[in-house]
Amino acid sequence: MRLAASPVRRLLAAMAGTLLLLSAPSARAGFQSDVTVRLIAPGGIQGNSTPVNEQQVVAVADLATGLQAGASGGAITNTWMLANEEVTFVGNAIHVRSYAGYDDATGIYTGYLGSGGAHARYEFDGLSIAGQTIVGFSVYAFDGYLTSGISGLASPAAASLVHLIDADTVSLDLDSILFADRGTGTSNAHADFRIDLITRDNGNNGGTLPEPATLALLAIAALGAGAARRRG
Repeated sequence: MRLAASPVRRLLAAMAGTLLLLSAPSARAGFQSDVTVRLIAPGGIQGNSTPVNEQQVVAVADLATGLQAGASGGAITNTWMLANEEVTFVGNAIHVRSYAGYDDATGIYTGYLGSGGAHARYEFDGLSIAGQTIVGFSVYAFDGYLTSGISGLASPAAASLVHLIDADTVSLDLDSILFADRGTGTSNAHADFRIDLITRDNGNNGGTLPEPATLALLAIAALGAGAARRRG
């Protein structure tokens, strides 16, 4: 006949289950609210120093089709992006296709200019994922928004261009981008950026779950208590 599990064993089994839940990867939820896309160029564009400060709100229902200059496929038509540029939101990732607008003897660039230490940049504000807090990101710059393959970015490293400004705002520097030479000048120089957001769970009903190390200490304490009870 099997003996009933002791309270200590039941406690340890419950702790083991909690540890497994904590170690299991959470499903990637998608964005749950409207996102404001801003194009900011404090120094204007090449040949025109008038500062650029444009923005457009993308409704949550339109995030997957997003913004596109010369829109197609249902995307929102945008008048202030460079030709062929686009911004879409897929799952918990931001996709940006950045095109060249200027080239000279030193290289091929977007043509957006920073000023006074402030970068020309895209900002994505209002990023919200259900039950999650954004704590970081992974960045890729490969054609087709892939994680490897052919890249249109010559320099700098893609990760250096992206910044987490606060818990719901991410920016992408534009004035630092140097495009790879595809042999066609500005006509097809572009880079596809994929920004995968890294999140953590907000916790159970807004609270915080114990760290796995804390649970392990509790388990050790429970074992010790059980051993002492048996010796007594």
